[in-house]
Amino acid sequence: MFFKIAINNVKRSFKDYSIYFLTLTFAVCIFYSFNSIEVQNSMLEMGKNTAAYISTLNKLIAGASIFVAFVLGGLIAYANNFLIKRRKRELGIYMTLGMSKGKISKILIIETILVGLISLVFGIALGIIVSQGLSILTAKLLFININKYKFIISVSAVMKSALYFGIIFLLVMIFNQNTISKYKLIDMLNASKKNEKIKINNPFLSVVVFILSVVILVVSYILILKVGLNPENILFIISILIGIVGTLLFFFSLSNFFIHIVQKNKEIYFKNLNIFVLRQINNKINTNFLSMTVICLMIFLTITLLFTMFSFKGSYDKLIKGNTSFDATSQIYVNEEDQKIKEIKEYMDIMKFNYDDYEKHVFFNEYKLNITIGDLLDKYLTNKEKKDFTENYIDGPVSTIRVSEYNSIVQLKGQRPILLNEEEVLVVSNYGEMNRALDEFMKNEKTINIDDKVYTITNEVPVKENIVTTGSHMNFFYLIIPDNFKGELNLYSTGFNAMFEGDDPKGLEKMFSSFSNNISENIHVDDRAIQVLGNTVEKVHLRIYGSTTMIVFVGVYLGIVFLVSSAAVLALQQLSDISDSLDRYNSLKKIGVTEKLINKAILIQNLIYFMIPLALAIIHSIIGMIVINKIFSIYNSSIIGKSSMMISLALAIIYGGYFYATYVSSKNIVRNSN
Repeated sequence: MFFKIAINNVKRSFKDYSIYFLTLTFAVCIFYSFNSIEVQNSMLEMGKNTAAYISTLNKLIAGASIFVAFVLGGLIAYANNFLIKRRKRELGIYMTLGMSKGKISKILIIETILVGLISLVFGIALGIIVSQGLSILTAKLLFININKYKFIISVSAVMKSALYFGIIFLLVMIFNQNTISKYKLIDMLNASKKNEKIKINNPFLSVVVFILSVVILVVSYILILKVGLNPENILFIISILIGIVGTLLFFFSLSNFFIHIVQKNKEIYFKNLNIFVLRQINNKINTNFLSMTVICLMIFLTITLLFTMFSFKGSYDKLIKGNTSFDATSQIYVNEEDQKIKEIKEYMDIMKFNYDDYEKHVFFNEYKLNITIGDLLDKYLTNKEKKDFTENYIDGPVSTIRVSEYNSIVQLKGQRPILLNEEEVLVVSNYGEMNRALDEFMKNEKTINIDDKVYTITNEVPVKENIVTTGSHMNFFYLIIPDNFKGELNLYSTGFNAMFEGDDPKGLEKMFSSFSNNISENIHVDDRAIQVLGNTVEKVHLRIYGSTTMIVFVGVYLGIVFLVSSAAVLALQQLSDISDSLDRYNSLKKIGVTEKLINKAILIQNLIYFMIPLALAIIHSIIGMIVINKIFSIYNSSIIGKSSMMISLALAIIYGGYFYATYVSSKNIVRNSN
């Protein structure tokens, strides 16, 4: 009998409170998807080359999952409490029919087990599908080939999801039993008749508190804009704390302030069911101001976190652009005092290295001139930019390469060679990506003085492709000089670039490994070992995007959880309000109010309730992004990038989806009520 009652209750709950079950399913889906990363095909490919990245990412996800479990556990407990509260009258009827609290608890335990199993099965099934898309996204973020993609189910993620959510539902059962034991029969039967307690009933006081909250928030914004993202500064901590206080006071006073303002406009106040809607909103915000504050701050964190994470990756995309034109690069760097290093080709011959048939390569030498980058750009740099140049080691002697070797390099990429006269140079640099100094230089300067000889700059805009593949020196500045250049040249490095007809640079991988193992005993100059360094484009992508992908994944993981939790709590609160107010809606029906007007009132009520915390969170986020954008501006980048549309769309789908589902569920509850 208990099992049959529990099944009927679950069926009814599925019909009326689909948001609760969707939230549970979505929570399991998110949890499984991110915890299955370690076995995804793209991650397996990554692990073969850089085991450290996969190990670190797994640890970060595991640590974040513990925090996420607490957040989702709190959400599930809150949602379950909402259902219990909604069913107080039902449980009271059970007790009047002679059912003991122990038997009621037994029914709730069976219901919780059924709900847990259903949400776990559907959540993992959905997570398995979503995780495949996550695998492809990971591969794209890491520039990993997905030709060998295969469908994978993570047994460990399934077990971890079952364990974590099993513990959560076990705690929910204990919570339910404890809740039921405290209920009195009279409270259960009269639960729907209880009114919310109004925190502020004085219109004047609400206006004063509201104005005070706005002033506090403005002061918080001014402080954070002044000190920036500097946790060591006490003003930074103060700005965060008073920002939280200002948000709390904002929601504490908002409803009474808002209704006081609207009442001044009689035309709006008495239109349709606006009086009813305003009173409903007033009661709900007034009594839930604390949860509204938390929701607002969580949405703020979500928006700022997602924009920052993707912009962080975008800034690296911008910096590495032009630095990965070749499948592989190998170089020997020369000390300023030591100019006895031979060309790298001779060392390759010493090592008897055999070049593969599918490999094309060219050799080159890089030199340093007796002129610095700062000397060239000096009059176009601000004092702050000069400081940045010095602190970030951007300034230094200008690198150069002879035009014949440069032409060999560009021809390796399938590009046309260039022609340079004896008194001409070509500028190759991506410094314009960092600041406007190089662009100003190219626009205004037509010549360069090198060793007391004037050379004409042949290009109006700099070439933005590096002569090597590198991930360590992402900023580059070269002057391409004539072969018969007469000035002083100091050898800086000797190297070669390689391109492969296929996708497999294993020959170079093996060569770099051979260098590591044999260099100290096989290659010497005057009893000194020569260090040969090498990069493949795959290794550069993994080194650069490995760390950024970790940050992006954890940020997206937490951001989605925060957003879903916030939207779900708002939805449950609105459904709770609708359920508690059924008598009021039925009264509206009795006095002749049409279903269309009631649905419109429900829509406005839901819209206001969802939009208020979102609107303040967006204002918080704008200030936060201005502060964070100052950091990205150093690299001439912006937190508002190409990913903005995608992030905004994702926020609209999740948050808007919960809003729409809440509106539909609210209409159904009112329509089906007696």
